[in-house]
Amino acid sequence: MKLLNKNLSKSKELYEFAQGFVVRGVHTNFKYMYPHPIYFQRAKGSKIWDVDGNEYIDCVMNFGPCILGHGHPKVIEAVKNRLETGLTVGLETELNIKVAKKLVEMVPSAEMVRFSNTGTEAIMHAIHIARGYTGKDKIIKVEGGYNGWYDDVLVSYRPPLKLAGPETSPNPVPDSGGLRVKDTLVIPFNNEEVAEKIIKKNKEEVAALIMEPIMFNIGCALPKDGYLKAIREITEENDVLLIFDEVRTGFRVAPGGAQQYYGVIPDLTVFAKAIANGFPLSAVVGKRDIMKVTDPVEGRVVYAGTYNANQIGVAAASATLEELSDGSVQKYLNESTQYLVKRFEEIAEDKGISARIQGIGGSFQVYFTDREVIDYRSTFHVDASKYMKFQKVMFDENIYFWPKHLFCHCISAAHTKEDLEKIINAMELAVSNI
Repeated sequence: MKLLNKNLSKSKELYEFAQGFVVRGVHTNFKYMYPHPIYFQRAKGSKIWDVDGNEYIDCVMNFGPCILGHGHPKVIEAVKNRLETGLTVGLETELNIKVAKKLVEMVPSAEMVRFSNTGTEAIMHAIHIARGYTGKDKIIKVEGGYNGWYDDVLVSYRPPLKLAGPETSPNPVPDSGGLRVKDTLVIPFNNEEVAEKIIKKNKEEVAALIMEPIMFNIGCALPKDGYLKAIREITEENDVLLIFDEVRTGFRVAPGGAQQYYGVIPDLTVFAKAIANGFPLSAVVGKRDIMKVTDPVEGRVVYAGTYNANQIGVAAASATLEELSDGSVQKYLNESTQYLVKRFEEIAEDKGISARIQGIGGSFQVYFTDREVIDYRSTFHVDASKYMKFQKVMFDENIYFWPKHLFCHCISAAHTKEDLEKIINAMELAVSNI
């Protein structure tokens, strides 16, 4: 990304200094951008400020977690009130039980709950549980889906088409060096026929299918009508567990996640990100008999982690879930997304540009294409160069968009109607400059 019309000299200076002891100046590869990362100073509500003093309306929101907005006062108050109790002392607390019970009340699939810290940790636990429960080793994941950086799932996230194989039988393609990938199969999204064929063929070896119910990791690809219900039936008929990765979808489209919104109940579900409005906490929830394989006395699967149910994350979750439980936040996010979609469609039509927004629950992406994006392979019809021109103008207009054409942007409950109008005005200018 060429950074235009903005003073970013201090970010550049920090980047050059940091490279002496931090690889590329970032602690996760996903925060790197060309020609250098931007370093932030503070965030509040819908806004962020970088170290050079530039103010932005944030449409990245820490890659999705800050569903209530940055620094939500009730969340911050809950965390402050819990600080003096200690982070963790090797014992459980009454608060842990209270928050777990809240998840059981909100999430349809949650009969039992175990906390962890990050989305990837929870995914690892869920796969261990599935293997321990079924006695089978292989898993199936969806092409284009990002389910964390764990060996079994960092597969076919962004495979080159020349390596991906046929759509009817995709090749598992590792997305990183250092992985041991031998037990992962891949299916396309929104194609129950291929899913059924691959699941049936491998059902004696496959423990679970893990998938995002909405593919936010290619921007925003919604499931076709009946697709998730068909997948639920196929997995049940073939004794394969269904794991919903609701790290991104959880609590955005409905208080009980995408599973409540679509009326499809998986065997296990993973939550993170929005569960504590950005504080580090994740959870695996699921059916009682499956989750009990982690029983420390009678189970056969170890569920460990010194910082599981750390009191800062759990306190943040307690306040966050209270705000999310009545559905008003989700109603606002869904209505605001529909408004953005409608206004952008009007702009694109007026300017004669082949472009669209796909979104739900405050999450969305702008695609420069005349086709609906329904799965990973359909993203190859998206014009990435037009998106990059669009993103640069948005950035210049102080709307913080990410320089990746398959990124999932989002708004929060803190984004005001005025914020939405500024986003739309910037979009109109950006489209006019393509």
